[in-house]
Amino acid sequence: MSLSPKNILFYLFLLGVVTWACVNPIKDFVQIDATSFTTIEADISDDPELSKVRLTSSSNRLTSQLAYPISKAVVTVTDQSGTKTSFTEGIPVGTYYPPKGFVGKVGSTYTLNVKMLTGQTYESTAETMKAVPEIENAITRFETFEQYDKVDVRRAGFTVYLDFKDMPSEGDFYLWNWKHYEKIGFCATCTDGGKYDFKKLDCVQPKFPTDAILNYMCDGNCWDITTNNDLNVFSDVLTNGQRVVGRQVARIPFDNWTPYYFRLEQRSITKNAFAFYQSLISQVQSSGSLFDVPAETRFSLNIKSVTKPTERVLGIFNVFSVRKKIFIIDRRKDIPVGELPIISIIPGDTYACPPGSVGCQDKAPCIESTTRTKITPEGWVF
Repeated sequence: MSLSPKNILFYLFLLGVVTWACVNPIKDFVQIDATSFTTIEADISDDPELSKVRLTSSSNRLTSQLAYPISKAVVTVTDQSGTKTSFTEGIPVGTYYPPKGFVGKVGSTYTLNVKMLTGQTYESTAETMKAVPEIENAITRFETFEQYDKVDVRRAGFTVYLDFKDMPSEGDFYLWNWKHYEKIGFCATCTDGGKYDFKKLDCVQPKFPTDAILNYMCDGNCWDITTNNDLNVFSDVLTNGQRVVGRQVARIPFDNWTPYYFRLEQRSITKNAFAFYQSLISQVQSSGSLFDVPAETRFSLNIKSVTKPTERVLGIFNVFSVRKKIFIIDRRKDIPVGELPIISIIPGDTYACPPGSVGCQDKAPCIESTTRTKITPEGWVF
């Protein structure tokens, strides 16, 4: 089951499963005896880059988009043998990482424990990491959605279909994520006549705004990162042990002729995580918007408060194995006559230091974030 709502705050609001038989969507929900909701988003994976715990505190209304990081917590993960691993806070604030060398193991069972600076303590149920099959093959097909106009970027694109062999065990659940890296030339754009401040690493607006737009070239290699903004989960209840052919896992835009770097992740997720994601998918499909999802569908099924059992916690303790595969998609292949990409044109002028200027800078740094990196992506061949 898959959907594509725009601008989903992917992990902040993808929280909880239906625990009550609710028929009337709740537009907002106030926790009477608290001023905010605690959100715990925890990932334990056999990929060392993916294990982390993010702690945030929200407004007392679930429709609020504000999330405040929770710092200085004590975060530990314990396996079935009693081995305890401490997670240390890093960047961004409120995100906790395991020590170097920590890798989750298929077949191992993990429990999360979080103690806040205020003394509040939270604990997860025990979750076991299940094996995940390899990604066998991926087929890309150019397809158009004729309900959209030709100038609509949603109309034309490349649909990615996946083949894999389901594990022989019963009760396997899967989720697919993907990333796209695109090399960029401009690392900063200042609008309204503003100029880039190389000390503040941000644009400074003038006293009297204008229509001028200035683009600053990158001072080195830099890539923008795009990720999927939909949910795509699968249960093997009808296909146990069989080969799954043609599972749709992505939709790639036709916004240029250039090759498209595509890194696909196939994850084996727990039954709790599957129910959590599937519930949100069905709610979004029935209500039309993520922000119309009933409040109770976001509460956690596998994380509870130890110090205050009546507290409703947002979040998911997600234990998964993952396989990755990189594909370079040729966006010139098998394109019907008359179909052209919708290429975005960057408006404005490129800033350059005036001739003879001293100490002038005209190239902006590539600032690391979840959507940008200066680290060459794995398998980059362009």
